[in-house]
Amino acid sequence: MASQRPDVSVIVPVYNCEAWLEALLRSVLDQEGVDLEVIAICDGATDGSLAMLESMAARDARIRVVAQENRGVSATRNVGLTLARGEWIAFADGDDWMKPGALRTWIGHGRQHELDVVIGNGFSFDELPPAANPQPMYERQPWGEICDGRAWLKRTVPNDDWVVCVWLQCVRRNFVAKHGLRFEEGVVHEDIIWALQLGLHAERVGFVREPLYGYRRNPASITNSPSQADVARRAAGYLRVIDALVTAARDPRTDRSLSRILLRQANRESGHLLHVLRKRLNDDELRKAFARQFLQSGYIRVMLKGATNASEVWRALRCWRIYSRFAT
Repeated sequence: MASQRPDVSVIVPVYNCEAWLEALLRSVLDQEGVDLEVIAICDGATDGSLAMLESMAARDARIRVVAQENRGVSATRNVGLTLARGEWIAFADGDDWMKPGALRTWIGHGRQHELDVVIGNGFSFDELPPAANPQPMYERQPWGEICDGRAWLKRTVPNDDWVVCVWLQCVRRNFVAKHGLRFEEGVVHEDIIWALQLGLHAERVGFVREPLYGYRRNPASITNSPSQADVARRAAGYLRVIDALVTAARDPRTDRSLSRILLRQANRESGHLLHVLRKRLNDDELRKAFARQFLQSGYIRVMLKGATNASEVWRALRCWRIYSRFAT
């Protein structure tokens, strides 16, 4: 290790991504201008991912390998948060890729403006090398500005441009420690809850417009999985996300304008849940259970309160009609 305290700890959850893992790690280890450590947690992978990690770690002391039974991505990232020593914390997924200079750019921006959180930009790709000038994932962040986390939520959630992807967030480790931030374990869509906590606590958030992180479109991801167990986990995750948004909106410390915005996001996530129950979940009893939980939690009223236009009112009424049918 080049220094006792690295500039950045890069947390990489690893699960059955052997085909892409070396490319991701090489793109991280080849980052110039920063002292880094890679904390790679093998989350019960059944392919050759662990052997690859151990081989690369034997050649590069900056890689720290942890092997554990499968616990899910949230628990895995929490292990990384516990072990991280860097001034900053960044995240990467094992099938993705970082452009040269990504970490130096993000950390430089964070230090220059004394930020708690740096929001970067990314692009999607199918194969390496990616396009020379890829289409950015985000267009309407407050580029060039510094704001607190609540202002970030107010500026981006209404535009459906809220950056919840953890691999586009570079976070100061002291900020994470100060607020005891952790990923909620056992929950799919945990990145939304994590990003909500960043928004509620950060005092200084800044933005880097250049797309520096590559997200691989992977048909094997849980969001594309036809497994009914995975689909049920997604449905349960949306219910938990809606609950987290509603709880934050009702917090006495949340001002009225932010509360309305969080309820609007709950309206949107409720629509995502509807899509999963209608189009992806085939188990009638599970569908009934999820629909009853949604209705009994009073989320139709929440959706109506968060609606800001006719389309969102219609979404609430449609959810009421369809969930009521499912629940009988």
